[in-house]
Amino acid sequence: MEQRIIHACGHEQAHHLTGFESQQERKAKWLKTTTCRDCFVAEKQAEEVAAAALSSAAVSHLVLPPLAGTDRQIGWASTIRTKRLAALTNLNSDADCSACLRVTDAKWWIDHRDLTDVDLMAAVTKASDIQDVRAVTASITDMPRTA
Repeated sequence: MEQRIIHACGHEQAHHLTGFESQQERKAKWLKTTTCRDCFVAEKQAEEVAAAALSSAAVSHLVLPPLAGTDRQIGWASTIRTKRLAALTNLNSDADCSACLRVTDAKWWIDHRDLTDVDLMAAVTKASDIQDVRAVTASITDMPRTA
């Protein structure tokens, strides 16, 4: 059954309520104490913007190299990297975060976003070592050969 509910924020919204009549009444009563979907989304977006600003301020002293990937990957990975570096900067010295700055693959940051700080540092060290090996290999293969 569809009911129009006036939420605590003052906005009216239609809700499809199911179940027994007592369940519908309980749900309608609860919905009246909450904000509407638009206000809820706006609050969450404002919280995300504030958190991003705090993270950016915490890492503003670091020179973040550009990330490589698609535009969507770069946007998402930039947010992840900034948030993780801000947390690591608060816990560790900047020297501990220098390995993180060498990882510029956006996909890597997305794939490793749920790691704990300790596991992230181990994965960053491993990824940095792999990148160092690739860089050395590339420089060796680019050298002119002498006969």
